[in-house]
Amino acid sequence: MEVNKNKVLRCRDVTLYTVSAMLFMDQIALAASLGSSSLFWWAYVLVLLFLPMAMMTSELGTAYPSNGGVYHWVRLAFGFRWGARVSWMYWVNNALWMPSVYILFASMLSAFYFPGMSLWLQIFIGCSLALVTSLCTSASLRIGKWLPNLGAVLKLISVLVLLVGGLRYGFNEGFANPFTLDGIVPSSPAAIAALGVMVYGIMGTELACCSAAEMVAPRRDIPRAVLASGLLIAVFNVLGTIGVLAAVPTDQTDVTTIFAESLFNMYGHEGWGGWLANLVGGFVLFTFFTNMVTWSMGTNRAAVEAAHAGEFPPVFGIVHPRHDTPVGSALLASTVSILVMLVYGLVADTAEGLFWTLLSIFAMIFMMPYVLMSLAFIKLRLSSDAPRPFRLPLGNRLACLWAAVVGLHVVAGIVLFVVTPGEPMDWDYAGKILAGVLLALAIGEVMIGLGRRQQRRRRLAAEPALPT
Repeated sequence: MEVNKNKVLRCRDVTLYTVSAMLFMDQIALAASLGSSSLFWWAYVLVLLFLPMAMMTSELGTAYPSNGGVYHWVRLAFGFRWGARVSWMYWVNNALWMPSVYILFASMLSAFYFPGMSLWLQIFIGCSLALVTSLCTSASLRIGKWLPNLGAVLKLISVLVLLVGGLRYGFNEGFANPFTLDGIVPSSPAAIAALGVMVYGIMGTELACCSAAEMVAPRRDIPRAVLASGLLIAVFNVLGTIGVLAAVPTDQTDVTTIFAESLFNMYGHEGWGGWLANLVGGFVLFTFFTNMVTWSMGTNRAAVEAAHAGEFPPVFGIVHPRHDTPVGSALLASTVSILVMLVYGLVADTAEGLFWTLLSIFAMIFMMPYVLMSLAFIKLRLSSDAPRPFRLPLGNRLACLWAAVVGLHVVAGIVLFVVTPGEPMDWDYAGKILAGVLLALAIGEVMIGLGRRQQRRRRLAAEPALPT
């Protein structure tokens, strides 16, 4: 393989890649479903958690630029076993997230263009999109990078349309939700449960680092791209949430149809307004697809690195012979996603129920690597003297303390997906979610064990036979 043939990502690409990965249109829908208090939580997580997370990523990504990102950093700090676990959690959360995103996609497709679409038709659409995602992930990065780039631009346009339409609706018809201090500041213990959803929504600054080996100048571009994209993501998350809250009452929202309700309330169904609403609806749907492609590019590359290190079975490490892009891990992720959609199609009553169940399982797994990333940052900052082109400021002690605060908030976010402060524990719901999480982690331990055994067999087969 030629060393430089795949170095195609420049600062602009990394910036748009990160925006595409982290500006979740479904996260805006989730935030809006929480009501006006989501604006308080946006400010809280963006200042206290997102800012240090971006700087931690910039420091680790420039000090240790390598494909694999958080997998590589955790392995350096705590050894192969924990690196492999992070890589598994990273990969499997994406495989479990894909069904929820594509079920949301199909539900929104129905809300905008095909009312009354059955759940099984929505699942068929989701399965088809999962296969297309694996094909796009396996394409040459020189071509594939344009999907996240286009998706990022369309996300920014969609958010601006939501904001303008929401404010226009609010001033003409009255705001659907109160934007008062009493409405914005959480006033009950149960409102703290929203923190889990909001913490989940600001993760992902490190994703581009999974493709560091394909960046033209990673040490220079990672800090610039992460900080530039971070500013865009923070501003547009808040603006999009305001737009939706202005037009749709919280008690009438269904997260799977909220964008259709918002846009049609803002612009109507007929004339130029209806045309604009349907056009932006198409933009939003396309960004769901590009979001999955973006994350699949990163998580599947991390799985390839783990497989090449002998920590996953070799099938995860199969790459395209010419493009050097992940093929095995991409097809496996799509297969898992399709199976999950088919199984849940047999037991789910509604698309929204399926969405929330899958969201809770994958979100808890999704956040676990960031606890380990925070610990790895602390360990490497205190024990490694590797050159750091970018450093999180404040000195070692305060930087490590801030990283610890981030890690503790992520732990709290994980817990809040099954526990609502001030309310009795719903063990029926929590039991299903915890069973799904534990099953996914247990399968990961089996995969890691298989990878290590196969590596040992290859090593023994390569050793010269002793003379008799």
